[in-house]
Amino acid sequence: MMAAVARARHGVLQEFLKPNHHGVGSINSPMQCMMKEICAQCLQSHKDPVTGKETFVFSCFNQDQDLDAVNFDALRSRLQQQRVQEKLTVAWIRHALQEVAKQERKTA
Repeated sequence: MMAAVARARHGVLQEFLKPNHHGVGSINSPMQCMMKEICAQCLQSHKDPVTGKETFVFSCFNQDQDLDAVNFDALRSRLQQQRVQEKLTVAWIRHALQEVAKQERKTA
């Protein structure tokens, strides 16, 4: 979604924004360890749109990032690494809730 907002600022929304505005987006990390720059699972690459220089930001420490610098392809790839884990978590929660419902029916 943030990538779409970043594109829209320079496209369909451009006429509604001041020419010198600055876009900032909250870039979430798959790992919110709160250890502040320890594990690097949240490492986000940036590319300066003017110089082309690549830098890296720890998203756990700095979620608010310049939309024009965020490498959204790298972000998408990093977030997809967690898809299997997230699906397993959803399946486990559904299973656990079904078990709770069964227990409640037995005691009712």
